[in-house]
Amino acid sequence: MRAGIFSLCLAIGLVALARIAQTNPYDLALHHWGLTLAVALAGLFLLVSAARSVKPTHRGEGLAAVGALGGFVIAVAIVSAELAVGPPQRIAAAPGQTYRLPGSRSIEIEYPQTDGAALASHPPDSVIVMTDGRPSVLRVGSSLQTRSYVFDAARWPAAYVSAKSSDRIDQTVTQPQGAAFVSPVLLFPDVDSDGLPVDSFSVPALHRDVHVKYYPGLPSRGIDIPFVQLQVDEENGGTLFSGVSVSGRRLHAGGIELTFALGSYPVVTVAPVPDAFMTLAGACMIGAGLLGYVIIMIRTALAQSAP
Repeated sequence: MRAGIFSLCLAIGLVALARIAQTNPYDLALHHWGLTLAVALAGLFLLVSAARSVKPTHRGEGLAAVGALGGFVIAVAIVSAELAVGPPQRIAAAPGQTYRLPGSRSIEIEYPQTDGAALASHPPDSVIVMTDGRPSVLRVGSSLQTRSYVFDAARWPAAYVSAKSSDRIDQTVTQPQGAAFVSPVLLFPDVDSDGLPVDSFSVPALHRDVHVKYYPGLPSRGIDIPFVQLQVDEENGGTLFSGVSVSGRRLHAGGIELTFALGSYPVVTVAPVPDAFMTLAGACMIGAGLLGYVIIMIRTALAQSAP
């Protein structure tokens, strides 16, 4: 009987952990490999405990086994989410791309196209999450859970780059480290030591590499509009230009003409979360097992105390 009580308590603990994981999906402490291993071992213990009670000697043991099996279901939900999704992360994708999640064949994210004018005046505010071909709109500032994934969308600085040669011929902009190799849209995937977004791009035909830092403004200097600080380097060479630029202004820098359209673009982050259906099913099994176990124990105690 004590084994049944322990199994039910362990299963209840897994319910609590699953609920915490669902309400705090980006808490890195919940995604440590040690915790995942502990949950896996707990689930294995509960499965063995339930299997040993297939032919219970006491009705209470059978009901405790139902609860233990529910705990195993929740352990599977937690561990499978961690293995499929991995730690919380920002999804690296460019405008117009369809991003297919590595751990799923049926979930993908469609990012909207944009150009310089739209990015600056009417920036996109949502992406489309496809689950088995069914679309769901994920808007900036909202969250969406589907199966073992939870997605959050936030507004993040972006810049549309137009590059021309000294004789004003349009040049191709590439991003060797970006989500798309050929793309004029900078999404600033990293931040520097000051916490400011940074990105880089190349103009291969002119042998130029450009490093960009985004400033939302500089109130201490009386600047209340966003601007970028940039450094133009010769390919495999030294620095040719350092300076700043604001949205829409042509800048002649290091032998090229650059124009930045500053705006924003949705950034999506993903984190693992226990599947809602599996969690609910496991919780119901635990609740039924616990309720039945308590009722049997009360009846047993009353029968033993009766004259």
